[in-house]
Amino acid sequence: MELKLNSVRVVEAFVNFNLETMETESERNDDATIIAVKDMRARLENRIQTQHDAHLDLLSSLQQSIVPDIVPSLDLSLRLISSFTNRPFVATPPLPEPKVEKKHHPIVKLETQQQQQQGHGSKSMLVDSNQRDSGSGAEADGSSGSPMALVRAMVAECLLQRVPFSPTDSSTVLRKLENDQNARPADKAALRDLGGECGPILAVETALKSMGEENGSVELEEFEVSGKPRIMVLAIDRTRLLKELPESCQGNNESGRVVETPNLIENSTVSGGFGVSGSGNFPRPEMWSGDPNMGFRPMMNAPRGMGMMGMHHPMGMMGRPPPFPLPLPLPVPVNQKIRSEEDDLKDVEALLSKKSFKEKQQSRTGEELLDLIHRPTAKEAATAAKFKSKGGSQVKYYCRYLTKEDCRLQSGSHIACNKRHFRRLIASHTDVSLGDCSFLDTCRHMKTCKYVHYELDMADAMMAGPDKALKPLRADYCSEAELGEAQWINCDIRSFRMDILGTFGVVMADPPWDIHMELPYGTMADDEMRTLNVPSLQTDGLIFLWVTGRAMELGRECLELWGYKRVEEIIWVKTNQLQRIIRTGRTGHWLNHSKEHCLVGIKGNPEVNRNIDTDVIVAEVRETSRKPDEMYAMLERIMPRARKLELFARMHNAHAGWLSLGNQLNGVRLINEGLRARFKASYPEIDVQPPSPPRASTMETDNEPMAIDSITA
Repeated sequence: MELKLNSVRVVEAFVNFNLETMETESERNDDATIIAVKDMRARLENRIQTQHDAHLDLLSSLQQSIVPDIVPSLDLSLRLISSFTNRPFVATPPLPEPKVEKKHHPIVKLETQQQQQQGHGSKSMLVDSNQRDSGSGAEADGSSGSPMALVRAMVAECLLQRVPFSPTDSSTVLRKLENDQNARPADKAALRDLGGECGPILAVETALKSMGEENGSVELEEFEVSGKPRIMVLAIDRTRLLKELPESCQGNNESGRVVETPNLIENSTVSGGFGVSGSGNFPRPEMWSGDPNMGFRPMMNAPRGMGMMGMHHPMGMMGRPPPFPLPLPLPVPVNQKIRSEEDDLKDVEALLSKKSFKEKQQSRTGEELLDLIHRPTAKEAATAAKFKSKGGSQVKYYCRYLTKEDCRLQSGSHIACNKRHFRRLIASHTDVSLGDCSFLDTCRHMKTCKYVHYELDMADAMMAGPDKALKPLRADYCSEAELGEAQWINCDIRSFRMDILGTFGVVMADPPWDIHMELPYGTMADDEMRTLNVPSLQTDGLIFLWVTGRAMELGRECLELWGYKRVEEIIWVKTNQLQRIIRTGRTGHWLNHSKEHCLVGIKGNPEVNRNIDTDVIVAEVRETSRKPDEMYAMLERIMPRARKLELFARMHNAHAGWLSLGNQLNGVRLINEGLRARFKASYPEIDVQPPSPPRASTMETDNEPMAIDSITA
């Protein structure tokens, strides 16, 4: 029993001892951790303060020697960035006075250092540029003289010069090296030796692969161009690339930083970043562009201006202090213009005004949609092709110089152009000094008028050949003979029996309105117009009613009385013989009328082709009250399968496929057999021409609707 108690006491004592030991060790570990954290904090604070002081010294040096207004420019830029990041803006603190160090001539110091360090195997900090240009500057490291080392140094220098870096390929690097005017003969020889029979491109690609495999200073990707393998450099590590340069150019001498004399800053052609001297001209990075490989972020809470200096950041690359002293400010070329605050504002405005990728994509999508919307559909294209002129355009253009003589004189040629020309009519009583007659070919006193008149030069018309006759559109209920022949009836429309004519799809009328002016023809009273039997002519169709002056309101009233709804209005702009707008029209009480109106009414539900013509016609004036021929072509396009009737027509209005009524026509001419029979039954005393009209074919007769010709008198 006592043994058991002793054993228990021993175990308890051992456990207590272990607990006390663990607590003591834990306390010691906590104290060590606290001490380590405090020590790390002190070192970080010291480093931050050192960086802060280095930044201020660098800004002070830049302000004194290169950029006098660097502090206002930085404050303006940071203020703009703060407005986008929503962080408080802190102005740059006052800069310290630049440190003045004892100046030494670089050549003398170089020779002294080489003499002192030759026996100890140390490496010099600077290499005289004259030695590099002459090709006699041998590096302390014996391996640097090999072709591979030279090519690697050249490739590293070329890649470091790309600030900010963007992906490039081996062929681009080779072109840069071949175009380098400062290249030494030894460098070019190294390219040839390492490339061998495959050429310098193999040397560049071998150097890139070697750099990527040994120290990972470049990120590579292989691709093919025209079946030939090439290498793409995707990213670089600037810290590791600097080690590829000759060690005399890396600036890692710890004995002290070399301070250049003012004469060297002004006259030296050796300018490099990161303490690199004589190995190439590295462009100074812009303050705005921090390289993504730099591994640092702007210090927003530190004094403004820190962390925005790009490659001059004291933290170096990848967030570690550089293994070399900070370089002095780079010399500015003599012809370089110092940027002002206004230039910075313009650059910022240009950046803000540029479209983003999303905006460009939306704009491109909108353009594609507009192109699809405005592109005609298959149905629209087929409808438009149906009304195109067969055999090409039938339009004849007039020469702007009018006569052939003026055309040859203005063009300086012995031959006039191929357009239509006019010929001046010079009679014995014509006074050329008076100029052109205002009425031209519509002048009623051409035999005595002293002004110049014109006529169409028929030589052009004969050379152009006869106009091609367009075959009229075939209608389902009209025979080919009826479509190809004009029909008319000389009658008094006020008392003529309209019911024997049948129904029509299109009716056009040019009534002799009483406009209270002296006209060369008789007119009709307003009540006579209202009581015309126009409603019997149509059940489903369109009517085109010409109006002018005071008849415009009366025409609208007549359309309503006849059972039509006005839906459109066509305007005819009148031109003279020389295709100029008429300014001396014979109508109008207060102003000379240079246009006429045609009211468009609709009845029922006709089948029409919509939106294929415009509501403006520009055409030449001819005889009094004669309307433009373009009107007939328009109506054919609008309703190509309808019967068409023209009221108050004259002989010049007779067209194929139309029936014309008026009291100035030559007798009666009817082709439709049903219409001839009904007319003879109503007016047996009137002769109808032709005596034996052409007959339609059997197929045309079978397809002819019975409702049209079955109307009895």
